Amino acid sequence: MDPQARRFMWSVIAKLNKRREKCAVILTTHSMEEAEALGSKLGIMVKGGQFRCYGSAQHIKNKYGTGFEVEIKIKPLESDGY
Repeated sequence: MDPQARRFMWSVIAKLNKRREKCAVILTTHSMEEAEALGSKLGIMVKGGQFRCYGSAQHIKNKYGTGFEVEIKIKPLESDGY
């Protein structure tokens, strides 16, 4: 989805959430930031749509958000006299 269409969908979802108290919207995304911005409850789906976890963003982060640590070693460039 291009950025303009994505922003439009965000506004539609936000308006639905504000207008209707008993409204559910299911949005699939790979972006945790997008899910947090638009939803109050999040779920993790695996293997063709099976829910692995459901709850608040903080609950999911506590359970699965151990994070990643990357170590990068850069070799200095050799000088060719330039």
